[in-house]
Amino acid sequence: MHLRSLLFFLILIAAGVVDVSASVDFEKCFAEIRSGIHGQTGGTDNQGNPVTGVNENTTSITYDFCVRACGSGGGAFSWSAFSQQFSAWLLPWLALLSQFPFGSRYRWDNLMSVILALGSPCLAGYSLVLTVLNANWVARRFANIKYPNAQHAALVLSSLQQIPLKVTTETGLLASLVVLPENDPWWKELVEQLDYADIHTWTIAGVTSIAWVVIAYALTIIDAFSTISTDPNSNGQGLSGVGSIWLWMLPVTIGYLQLSPRCDAERVTKALNRANKLSYIASPDGAVNADMVSDMRALSSHPYRESIHRDHEATAPIYNYARFLPFVQIVEEFASAFHYASENARKHIPVNRDAPWERGDGTTIHPANRQGSGAQVEAYCTAPSYVRRSHWGPSIFSRFAIASLAALALQWSTSGASIVIVYFTPTLMVSLGLGCRSAAYLLYAALATFVWALLVASSLLGHYAATRTDDRAPGLAQYAAVFLRRCAKVVAALNAAWILAAFFLQFGNFFDRCYCNSDVLGLGGRAHNVMLLEGSDISAMKAAWVGGVVLAVVPSGLFLIFINMLIDPVLGLSL
Repeated sequence: MHLRSLLFFLILIAAGVVDVSASVDFEKCFAEIRSGIHGQTGGTDNQGNPVTGVNENTTSITYDFCVRACGSGGGAFSWSAFSQQFSAWLLPWLALLSQFPFGSRYRWDNLMSVILALGSPCLAGYSLVLTVLNANWVARRFANIKYPNAQHAALVLSSLQQIPLKVTTETGLLASLVVLPENDPWWKELVEQLDYADIHTWTIAGVTSIAWVVIAYALTIIDAFSTISTDPNSNGQGLSGVGSIWLWMLPVTIGYLQLSPRCDAERVTKALNRANKLSYIASPDGAVNADMVSDMRALSSHPYRESIHRDHEATAPIYNYARFLPFVQIVEEFASAFHYASENARKHIPVNRDAPWERGDGTTIHPANRQGSGAQVEAYCTAPSYVRRSHWGPSIFSRFAIASLAALALQWSTSGASIVIVYFTPTLMVSLGLGCRSAAYLLYAALATFVWALLVASSLLGHYAATRTDDRAPGLAQYAAVFLRRCAKVVAALNAAWILAAFFLQFGNFFDRCYCNSDVLGLGGRAHNVMLLEGSDISAMKAAWVGGVVLAVVPSGLFLIFINMLIDPVLGLSL
């Protein structure tokens, strides 16, 4: 892409937005060109090769000839055409956004979650896959632990991925929650409180929105192939634009409806607080209610105050990118405590080592084996001194890599489908062939990926800053994390506004001008405007459209299948 051409393109957009009165009747202009009114120099074939003379059989002209004969303005704006395309191609997708899960405490965080999804489909897919992979990992992490409430712990932790959590190990709070039989009601109460019925799951409204989008996309495909014409600039508008570039919304929306994330900040916090009233802590005089000791609890909702943790507190699932590493550390705290308690129980070692091991009924551990002082309970769940746990967590790279690859594939398959369709719609390309429409979609996809990369880098730096205090590096990492996060949100907002503006410009015929129709951005001096498609052109264009549809639909379907393969109720993912 030539820099001067790109700058000229941006200037044209600004000029078009300001001056909407100038319009070109290309049908009339092309008829005049073929009649010879504008001269005999500037004709080409549909591959951009010069031809001798201009007559009624001329099918293409150079960009300079197009501007000289027709002017630099765009096609006439038609409100009826604009409203029809907006309602048929764009409105169903915008309506589908209402089915995204929200639940953050602050409205701004909910609004920003929509902006982030629109501005970076890659981030939306990444957070969804991370959520499923984390839940699957948690269930497997606890699957072989044979101790009371271990499966309850896996279920609770998987369901609390959207909540900013704090684990307190001081004074034996966590160990008491794991070991003491008096805390069995705590686990049961929290599971019941999180199993509320009106969660974000399948509803008539959700099914209707999804069906509306599927039907609209199917009709877009049918319309594109059934109304294909010899006019190259009227083909593939809806198919290449909204119809394919936002197809990622379908698997992401369906995935979240199947997951039913517990992301209502107020409700989940109340559930935790209600369960925590039942928590007990070990003391020299036996188990006592935690309220009698302090206000601290082993597991609680933790509203962060520092700027670095801003996205941790937002409970909309798209912010799970920020909670990934802290969540892994919380799970490891619980899993470690349960693991060593289970290992001691397997060896028939009671919490109070001075007491004999009481045999239970063969399926559960006798409550007497789970009693002891605070020091004994804490020692029962503590790892040996030689065990060192990573600040990052186990298996994080594999989950990060899988989530990244899946999200990038979803992003670039849908965006790439739109680019392919318009790229191979004549003007037929003999070189780079990047035009206004394809450049708009390519810019959107590139910025969406950039936003994802910035936020992932921000989360890594933020976790490093939160877990290291040995030198000045964590302070620098904290500032960098906040800076990258804020930059990413600004770019995401601009990118969301850009893709909406690109659709409006497309529906308003702004792109229907000599500059865009000649693909000057990519072809440069060889730019030419195809006035009439030939049979071979239409055949090649149809093949490209079929390829674009397949490129959008198949990876989106595979993404959804991948999500469903990871959702396994046996592992305790769903309440």
